[in-house]
Amino acid sequence: MDPTLAEQAAAGLGQNISPTFGYYRQSNGWITVSPNTRLERLKYVEEGWQYLEQYGAFDMTAYTANHPLEGLFMFGGAKELPVEQVLQMGLYIDPPLVPTCRQHLTQYHRAHKKGCWRGAVPVEFPQLDSVDEALIGPFVCEFCQRKMPTPISLKQHQSVAHTTPMNNIQLGRSLGESIKSAMQPDEELARLRLLVAELEAAAAVDGKEGV
Repeated sequence: MDPTLAEQAAAGLGQNISPTFGYYRQSNGWITVSPNTRLERLKYVEEGWQYLEQYGAFDMTAYTANHPLEGLFMFGGAKELPVEQVLQMGLYIDPPLVPTCRQHLTQYHRAHKKGCWRGAVPVEFPQLDSVDEALIGPFVCEFCQRKMPTPISLKQHQSVAHTTPMNNIQLGRSLGESIKSAMQPDEELARLRLLVAELEAAAAVDGKEGV
């Protein structure tokens, strides 16, 4: 049966199935998607989570799993995300478009149609306005040009995906430091040489006076 007809038929029979997923603020401040059934909500609240009821409920589909925060953005909830989450998830690098239909995916709205995207604009994160520019990337890998959201993630990526060139760079730096140290005497040696020179000069003066 055509999916649209199936939805209409279900609606006509009064088979109203409540969406079973929603948004929560975890105890660490991060926003996540989890089941919102009565028992699940009680369990999460006991763990210190906060259910964000104002952003609605929805069904879990393959699309939702791949776009978990889209519904939150659609209802103006981008401001709920802590700065750390926005940065670590790299949401600011290529901000996703926000559907304008303002409809969660449920039995009555199985997927976003063409009209849902009419006038769509990228999501904005006002909480980044006060963040140090040095923390805002993307941080581009010099080996593969991949964009990474944070300096730490860039370092981790390079240490795993580019082990050989990173080792070569480290080796080069170590050799450079060794050569530099060999060419430039340390402070103690320089001090001893200066002392010897002073003693030799003093001895020369004494010799002349003795004559």
